[in-house]
Amino acid sequence: MKRILYVIFLAGIAGLFCMGCNLNKKSIRLATYTYATNNRLENMKLLAQELENKLQRDVSTKSYPDVESFITGIKSNEVDIALINTLGYLALSSDNEHMLPIANMHIKEDAIDNYKTVFLTNNDSIKDDSDINKNAEKLTMMFVKEGSTSGNLVPRLFLSAINITEPESRFKEVKYGGNHTSTFQKLLNGEADFCAIGSNEYYKQIHADTTLKNKVKLLWVSDEIPLGPVLVNNALSSEEKDIISELLLNLHTENADAFESIKAGWSEAKQADKFQEISDEYYNSFREVNGNKTHLDNILKMLGI
Repeated sequence: MKRILYVIFLAGIAGLFCMGCNLNKKSIRLATYTYATNNRLENMKLLAQELENKLQRDVSTKSYPDVESFITGIKSNEVDIALINTLGYLALSSDNEHMLPIANMHIKEDAIDNYKTVFLTNNDSIKDDSDINKNAEKLTMMFVKEGSTSGNLVPRLFLSAINITEPESRFKEVKYGGNHTSTFQKLLNGEADFCAIGSNEYYKQIHADTTLKNKVKLLWVSDEIPLGPVLVNNALSSEEKDIISELLLNLHTENADAFESIKAGWSEAKQADKFQEISDEYYNSFREVNGNKTHLDNILKMLGI
């Protein structure tokens, strides 16, 4: 009996010691950024719980106010798992010491117009991109906002590919509309000659009001834009990285509610069906648009992101 009690005592001490080890481990820091009025913390709640269960560590969540501050937080080593947009990752990847891309949302094969950029104009003299180049000094261009992939980066890559490498010096004026909806509305109000917004917004607007198709002209539609990655901190152990990767790749079947909640926080992910494994090379398509090399690094430096 004494021996049994002694074994139980030792087991209890060991258990307390292990609990202390887990308590001494820092929380896994899961973070993203706020878009419009959605900080996306509620969207990440079920994912955070799933990570806690799999990693056996507390998971804290944080939403940075914008992409720029999110990148600063990552570079300051404040984040262990990051859900970032494509523009943010491309800006980060040029000077990235802390994070590794492991997965992103896979868009189902039969998806149509999931995440693209559209160029729109209300100016009858603009027929195609050659007219943009020819008349740039007379035109006012409107992007969405600095941190937007479909509303700022991709349109600048397109302009770069037609030899407009510095829109601010080529166009009469360059403006930002604030978000996709307001940018489209400002074009309709005549506050710019043409604009670039996400295709989702354009198709939503013309579906709601078919007369808008006669008020703006569709100049260009981009290819599908690769969605932003999930990044993990290089300081995490190989075992932890593997657990996180496996969790994401199986999330759509093992915890469909968590997967759908993430999708609901990102409009560009509405036609996603799962996470897929990726690496940095996945984003090489941004170095070339319509068969022409872009000035991606220069564009990112100019944006100051």
